[in-house]
Amino acid sequence: MIFYPRNASLVHLDNISVSAVSASNQSQEITDEMRLIQAVLMSCVICVTGTGNALVILGFLVNKNLRTPSNYFLLNLAIGDFLTGTVSLPLFLQNYIISGGWVLGKHVCKLLLTMDSTLCQCTIYNIVLISFDRFLAVTKAVKYQDQQKNIKLAFMKMAAVWIVAFLNFGPAIILWEYFVGYSVVPDGECYPEFYYTTNYLLYSSIFDFFTPMTAIAYFNLSIYFNIRSRMKNKTCISSVSASNLKKDDNVFVDSTINSNHVGGMKEKSTKHPSNKIEDFQIKAAYTTPVTVLSRE
Repeated sequence: MIFYPRNASLVHLDNISVSAVSASNQSQEITDEMRLIQAVLMSCVICVTGTGNALVILGFLVNKNLRTPSNYFLLNLAIGDFLTGTVSLPLFLQNYIISGGWVLGKHVCKLLLTMDSTLCQCTIYNIVLISFDRFLAVTKAVKYQDQQKNIKLAFMKMAAVWIVAFLNFGPAIILWEYFVGYSVVPDGECYPEFYYTTNYLLYSSIFDFFTPMTAIAYFNLSIYFNIRSRMKNKTCISSVSASNLKKDDNVFVDSTINSNHVGGMKEKSTKHPSNKIEDFQIKAAYTTPVTVLSRE
């Protein structure tokens, strides 16, 4: 998530000398310069993210040929990234980089944290879903073709991505202080109540990072090894076919030579006078009945 306590690494000192104050002012000037650089870079990221994903969404609305189950997963990813670039990042830019703190209150903070965490998780799980879809297309083509005809199944998978993404952090962001009984987030700050709870962060990181990373690695490695195995089999089949083709060519040449030899012998035999007489007798045998019928 992009939200964090601004003063997490601050150290408060007493009895500051004049030189320390001047150094502090100098560091403050550097901080202002860094804020300007961050604002420019973040604005560029917002423009690129919003424009790119808006074009993807527009392509789905205009071109009906793109509306296949596999492409719907890409649409789901584009929607999540578009909302991240047009909602979460601008608010972060306004309240933390430009204003220097959170000014919209606790309820809006929880709403934005929930939405931001859900969108980030949705991006990760959509990548897992796309990798799984490619895995089925390569390793289980028959099953994949059947699923391509079921649009409802694709929408169910897309909805499951959003639900799981929300359940990972959403309930904890909204209800944590009510279960604990107190709030640790001061005014002017916006970060989750469980930010300093190591056990929960470790638990969430398993579902947030390690499990999706393992799944993506498994699907892509399976695709790689499957294609590699097919290429090896194709090479072996090609070599065997080439050797068989050479054998067939040799057999064909031998048979051609033999047929030419036999044909030469036939030509010699047809040139003999006795053979001509036999051919004449055969023709006469077939033509005589026709002649008799014509005379009658």
